[in-house]
Amino acid sequence: MTTGGTVLKRSDVIDRLRAACKAVGGQKVWADRHGLSFGYLNDVLNGRRPPGDSVLRTINLQRAEPTFEPRRPREVVIHAADGSVLVAAWAS
Repeated sequence: MTTGGTVLKRSDVIDRLRAACKAVGGQKVWADRHGLSFGYLNDVLNGRRPPGDSVLRTINLQRAEPTFEPRRPREVVIHAADGSVLVAAWAS
């Protein structure tokens, strides 16, 4: 479900991913930095596999079938036993 904001096609996602790889020195470096296999990244970049959440998260996107959209942060709250808020933060 799209939120009415920016909507990206798969080719846009691949362009962003290629740019991210280039910015750090290549696909191997990027994959290593994000704990992903080079083979998986290469398959995504060459259209053999769809970009999964592990890839999308690193470029701040989320799936919004049949397109993609920027990931929206969500609020995470930790409560004490009495129900009072101990910590509130935003996570992606």
